[in-house]
Amino acid sequence: MEDVLDRLTAPFALFFTTNDRVSWLYLLSAFTIAFFLYLVHKQYYARQGKSALAVIFPKDVLWHRSSINDYLFFYTSLLFQGAFISILFSSVSVVAAYYTENILNDWLFVYKGRLQGDYGMGLLSTVFLAAAADFALFFSHFLQHRIPWLWEFHKVHHSAEVMTPITVFRMHPVDNMLAFSMGGLFIGAALGCMTFFMGRNVVLYNVAGANAVLILFYLLGYNLRHSHIWWSWGPFFSRIFISPAQHQIHHSSAPEHFDKNLGFTFAFWDGLFGTLYVPKAKEAIIFGLGAEENEKFSTFWSLYLMPFINLYHNFRLKMLLEPKRYASVLVFLTVVLPAVYLNNKGEEPVSVPVKGYLEDMTWQEVRDAIRNGSTTVLVPTGGTEQNGPHVILGKHNYIVKYTAGKIAETLGKTLVAPVISYVPEGTIAPADGHMRFAGTLSIPEAEFEAVLESAARSLKQHGFKTIAFIGDSGGNQEAQKRVAERLTRLWQNEGVRVLHINDYYEHNSQQAYLLNNSYSELQIGKHAGIRDTSELMAVLPSGIRAGFKVDHSGSDFLSTGADGDASKASLLLGNILLNLKIEAAVKQIRAATK
Repeated sequence: MEDVLDRLTAPFALFFTTNDRVSWLYLLSAFTIAFFLYLVHKQYYARQGKSALAVIFPKDVLWHRSSINDYLFFYTSLLFQGAFISILFSSVSVVAAYYTENILNDWLFVYKGRLQGDYGMGLLSTVFLAAAADFALFFSHFLQHRIPWLWEFHKVHHSAEVMTPITVFRMHPVDNMLAFSMGGLFIGAALGCMTFFMGRNVVLYNVAGANAVLILFYLLGYNLRHSHIWWSWGPFFSRIFISPAQHQIHHSSAPEHFDKNLGFTFAFWDGLFGTLYVPKAKEAIIFGLGAEENEKFSTFWSLYLMPFINLYHNFRLKMLLEPKRYASVLVFLTVVLPAVYLNNKGEEPVSVPVKGYLEDMTWQEVRDAIRNGSTTVLVPTGGTEQNGPHVILGKHNYIVKYTAGKIAETLGKTLVAPVISYVPEGTIAPADGHMRFAGTLSIPEAEFEAVLESAARSLKQHGFKTIAFIGDSGGNQEAQKRVAERLTRLWQNEGVRVLHINDYYEHNSQQAYLLNNSYSELQIGKHAGIRDTSELMAVLPSGIRAGFKVDHSGSDFLSTGADGDASKASLLLGNILLNLKIEAAVKQIRAATK
């Protein structure tokens, strides 16, 4: 019941999400600007007997039939269409970035990593990514206005007779398919280029997963775009950024305003394509498509169905003989189909290395390996803990066995001890932490340290000189650190080092990578979210219960055992995130053993 309630109320979470354009923060900033504008023109409104609230929140706008349809459309779009779009396009930018980087590796390897990240480069990267995303939105919008059959779907947005900030969601699913496809491909390509040229040291200024340029744009009255409040930025800035007034002109039913100001953030795209319109003074604007067309879109269901009805009534057999008709459909498919394909394309599940695991070797094979110089051994620690309704209890054990094998393979002359799967997960009685969920196994911190120490002493006895603890769970880190420091001091005169490889878990750049790919901290989550789910998808796909791989970011953790948006996890993303952990561990071990 709680899960159903969470899903039904999920659309309203947007108002409390920092990286969404209708967040309370951006609505508040728009209200503040609107109130300031009221004060500037207070005498004019006073003569009309209008208060600030009456000017900013006029009843005839808030309760207009067009606004009522917007509210209903917003809710259903976020509830159903959002899930549909998310499934089709959630990973496009990640996959596009991955393949762009690989292509550049093949073609321009000599330039890899030439641009190193610093504050100046971070600012340039942030603006570059914002511009790439903005051009994608502009160009998809341009196509929606210039291709007749796409315009039939885009009419849904333009049929709004009055506007409120919620009007931004009045977009037909076909419109969104084009915009999400174009955006995912362009953003992914831009990220891939940045990752290649900056050698993964990408510096971006983001806030809660949203580009800082976009955040600033939202704060400067973005939500007045879809409103009756005129807010112009003057002739100079209106040629750089699209002001709320310019977007209101875009929604005008006057012929001189048709197809003008198609941009989202930047105005120079309109300047390049000849669609820029900069108002010299406040203009009287009537929103919509005209009385006759507005009437066609006057009901909730007509917003979804009228584009198809219009296409049917406008169809003529002779259209089948016109090449331009096929070309217009081809343009749409050329954008959407590759995006859908890439979204569902991933690397194959990873293969666990077949060599180097102690448990798969005979004692003679281990002895000979040590004699031949394999004197480094990894001690992976996992855990048996709940991971929400969609991930199996042994997640950490499968993941760390794979990553430890790849780390050993990369380092060379390195073996891997069996995974320690009994770790601290909270007190047993009374139960706390993960122990509150069925199936979790826990041992006291002191016993875990004793197991680690005994394992290290055993390995030292056999001739290993470097013993490295690698923990896949946050609860393992402190005990590993204490044991490693204690034994290193104890054995320093014997040439034996015990390392706690904390970079594997704590400094692996996964969070930064996901934030740079426009995932918010809320979406990423801390447990059984995008990271954990993606990693296990890559290591053990059968360990994911697909039917429960949904957005848990708004769920009650005590009832689900998960947070973050697991629906955005993907196999390819798992490959990327696993490699980041492996790279971080290899780098730390090499630095410690020089």
